[in-house]
Amino acid sequence: MSERDAATTNTAGPGATVGIQAEEVHNSTVYQVLPDAPPHQKYALGVRFLEDGLPTQARKHIAEAIAHEYDNAEVRFHWMLAMLSKRSHRDLTPAERAQLEDQANVLHKYPDNEWKRALEAICELLDSQLGAQDDPALALEKLHALPSRQRDKIIRHLDLVLTGGVKDGLWAEARQAAEDARLSADRLDRVWAYFELDPIRPRARKPAEEATTFADRLRAVLWSCLFAVAVGHLGWLVVVHASPLPILAYLVALVAGYVGARNGLEWRYRTERLHAKDRDYFGHSQINRAPEGGFANRVDHSFTYYFTKYAPKGANRDAWLAETAGIRNTLRDEIVELYREERVKIGQVNWLIRYLARDVRDRWEAGTLLEYRERYRTRPSTKLWCFLSLAALIAATVKVIDAAAQEDLLAAVIATLVALLSGRFATMQWLQIASERRRFADEYREHDEQLELRHAEYLCWKNKLDSTRPSEGEMETWLTCDKTMILDVALRHYRLAWRDIIAHAFLQTPARYYKRARVSGGPWRYSKYDIRLFLITHDGVREVATELDFERGSRNGEERNNFRFDAVSSVHVASTGGSSYTLELTLMNGPTRNIRVIDLNMEASDPAEDTSEFIRINLDSAGFAHTLHILEGIAAEGKNWIDRTPHVIGNSRDLLTGVDWGSREQAL
Repeated sequence: MSERDAATTNTAGPGATVGIQAEEVHNSTVYQVLPDAPPHQKYALGVRFLEDGLPTQARKHIAEAIAHEYDNAEVRFHWMLAMLSKRSHRDLTPAERAQLEDQANVLHKYPDNEWKRALEAICELLDSQLGAQDDPALALEKLHALPSRQRDKIIRHLDLVLTGGVKDGLWAEARQAAEDARLSADRLDRVWAYFELDPIRPRARKPAEEATTFADRLRAVLWSCLFAVAVGHLGWLVVVHASPLPILAYLVALVAGYVGARNGLEWRYRTERLHAKDRDYFGHSQINRAPEGGFANRVDHSFTYYFTKYAPKGANRDAWLAETAGIRNTLRDEIVELYREERVKIGQVNWLIRYLARDVRDRWEAGTLLEYRERYRTRPSTKLWCFLSLAALIAATVKVIDAAAQEDLLAAVIATLVALLSGRFATMQWLQIASERRRFADEYREHDEQLELRHAEYLCWKNKLDSTRPSEGEMETWLTCDKTMILDVALRHYRLAWRDIIAHAFLQTPARYYKRARVSGGPWRYSKYDIRLFLITHDGVREVATELDFERGSRNGEERNNFRFDAVSSVHVASTGGSSYTLELTLMNGPTRNIRVIDLNMEASDPAEDTSEFIRINLDSAGFAHTLHILEGIAAEGKNWIDRTPHVIGNSRDLLTGVDWGSREQAL
């Protein structure tokens, strides 16, 4: 188990679907812009959507900017990329194709710069793909002459548009660029931070309020007044007796009583605090096991995991866990008490549990884990002064009572009894009041110290996450590179060149076991994907499926299927609930294959987000529309689908709105 996977256990048998291990929605302004924002801000947001793999959203915002007369060669360049990103010619509606064709006729109105030349290169590439040019060499020449920032964007976003000889001419460069960028920017050391939950702010258990009440203080004052009257009367009888020795004894009794009371209070307070601390550190040797699956149970697992992980070097781990069982349980109860709220997840608190485990380990190694014993140890001098004062008080009191009795026996007896009784109750009351006041002050000081240390650790961990967490653009770039390498492996395996590929499609869906996270307004990104590649050739369909471990940049296993065009019986999209989509592919010679596209729990976590728009964003990110269009076309027309020109082939129907994505139904 890795540190980031602490306190999570998953078990699944064959065919099982494992749920989410962790999920997080990062607060971000990446995709936020006001409706009345100026056009240049909407354009910038559209470019951001495009670079992050959401071309549908990019088209929407760039088109709004153009509609508000924010128009130049750079804007049109990104608009064309958004129109073609994750789409082929067959995915475009007639109106969209007409818009793209008209773009070549208005190039003259833009000043001559690198963006205009990039626009010209796109138009040349489109002409070469549609057969307007027999030789794509001129288009490729213009493309290679562009600066890298424009050229790389064209190669990336026109991936599904470019085929045949054009794709052959670019493939080696695209493949090498993907291999170079796949692990760039310290990907393997940073991706984990994207799926890490944002830490919750630090808290510390506040000390219990003082247990004494106003009534306790009033009783203490009343008993003290009664004691003062009784002691004062004894003093008066001694003074009347007018003997120097009884008067001296009376003064000694007063001083001894004060010194004894002060040292006795100190002794008692330190003893009580020592016992209280011992109870915290050693009083709970058995962890309070909570029901499985709840927050308290996950806290239990985290404490066990981190105390095991951060055991002192060279120490026996079983012995270490046994020795720290008490303090571990005390800290565990504190965390459960502080954070047991409906919306708090264990991943938000693990940073604090990890810090507490390291802190206990560090103090144990430094020999300061039990430093409270030295802090609250009663000094021998305190005990000595207490005993000496008590002895002096008894001796002096006997002398005082004897002198007072010689003056007035009855008054002396009554005053002595009242002094003893009221003194006892007054002493107990003041001891409790003083101890509680001091206890509260000490615990509040400890609370402030702990909160300050925890806040420093919180800032350290949060800063590490913020500085490590990849951007949306980096996550999309790495994923695109991974898919390019999967495509390269498939082409090599089947010994296919791009001139053999009529069309291809990627469908990326969550794997059986994953973590997921997203920025507010963006799509879910997963720690593990099921990547499914469809290669359409004249001979049929090649399908390659593999699991992509996105955190480690590795692939696990591979499944290949080959089938003829006439083997595809039907393609159906099943929706179970408002946000669950499954692609059902039925072949003539086999059972229906269910490909999970979107999870049951795909709903937007922010009530302010539109659910249908949120689902559309995730479908867009998964490459769903293009894949569905190809498979539906093959299921409906078989091999004749190849002969259909892009001008008469449309899209499938929007699953959310019922609006056609294209005009295939009209063509049929």
